[in-house]
Amino acid sequence: MDTTSPAGVARAYIEAVGAHDLDAVEALLAESLEARVGTGSSDKAQWLAALGRLLPALERNDIRDVYENGDHACVVYDFVTSTPAGAVVCVENLRIADGRITDIELIFDKVAFAPVNEALRAGIAASA
Repeated sequence: MDTTSPAGVARAYIEAVGAHDLDAVEALLAESLEARVGTGSSDKAQWLAALGRLLPALERNDIRDVYENGDHACVVYDFVTSTPAGAVVCVENLRIADGRITDIELIFDKVAFAPVNEALRAGIAASA
């Protein structure tokens, strides 16, 4: 797996999340990580905790495209769930320095993602 280019690091990160490998995800994140979803912001520990809460609903990530521009990479993927939401299209804009992700901006349709949150709150995804 290529983790020498921003696109390679971005692909490895999305694949590790999809494989539920939080150890691999953690290794790809810089200690100074800032991750944003909408107006909210998370540091590395908070981001890893948020990912951990989502994993019971996540079946896999299907990468559609990866784009690279300098130290930035953009990944477009389907967040494939075991919930009524099915697959939700997501976009992550990442900044990479020294082989680690320093900045994440996650963009997705919150309405399309709502059934994932509902299933997790109800415990449906965890028992599926």
